[in-house]
Amino acid sequence: MTPRDRAIAHLHTMLGPQAAFRAGQWEAIEAVAVHKKRALVVQRTGWGKSPVYFLATRLLRDEGAGPTLLISPLPSLMRNQIEMAGRTGVHAHTIHSANRKEWASVEAALHKIGATSCSSCLN
Repeated sequence: MTPRDRAIAHLHTMLGPQAAFRAGQWEAIEAVAVHKKRALVVQRTGWGKSPVYFLATRLLRDEGAGPTLLISPLPSLMRNQIEMAGRTGVHAHTIHSANRKEWASVEAALHKIGATSCSSCLN
């Protein structure tokens, strides 16, 4: 199965069997997960940046890569992203001002997989 086929299968798991990539989504995922390049994705709200992050992360994790760091400015967006990440089998955790009691356990989970520290993390 090609990386694109795997990404589409994960996309269907995340959003349903009717889901398809929007223009530019696969290209961003491919740049990061297949070609191991950096990518800057600047798109309007609602375009689907989160699926790009999580599908690239899933493909990289399937190859044994370590955690992915996602920095997000809004706690409500973090909650939505954690829910979406879970749909692809990506274990997501956040560190923000409203969950200080969870910081130690999140950092411990990262240390367990070999990371050192984070501010908003996906593994």
